[in-house]
Amino acid sequence: MKKLFALALALCLLCSFALAEEEIPTLNWADVEDQVKESGSFQQVAFQDVATLLYWVPNNMAAIDVNQIQADPAPVAVFATEDGNYSISVFALIIPSLEEYLNGLSANGTANFKNVTINGIDCVACENEAKNCDILIVPITDTSVLVYNFMPLNGDDGWDATKVAIISSIQVAQ
Repeated sequence: MKKLFALALALCLLCSFALAEEEIPTLNWADVEDQVKESGSFQQVAFQDVATLLYWVPNNMAAIDVNQIQADPAPVAVFATEDGNYSISVFALIIPSLEEYLNGLSANGTANFKNVTINGIDCVACENEAKNCDILIVPITDTSVLVYNFMPLNGDDGWDATKVAIISSIQVAQ
């Protein structure tokens, strides 16, 4: 029953994204079912004394030691399922401007840009098929963003519902 509800919620949210061309979709943690909330815990990421954001991660996704990841830029946090089939990577980036950053992403194959409001924060959602990931960009200042990468882009119904719950949880720490 939980999976059916999560699937229905995910489909409703995806349909609302597709149908609401003029209206900006809004996601709120308060709208996530209590059973889902209890199946994970909040993590936090601080960005240069400007802001600290909280985001929920399900219990079946363990933290990965980011010191072992050789990438430029390196993520500030990574979580993955035991089998490695599903992962979340969080990046804290300094950018020239949001517009330039989005143009750069677009030039590198990222598409389907959509504005979305999450717990009162104006964000940009997009996807990169070549890199097999959904991307959520959370502007912090005019020249800094947090970027959440969700891999794979297309998983099973449970993964789609999990992504919606994680995205719905992003909020400024109180």
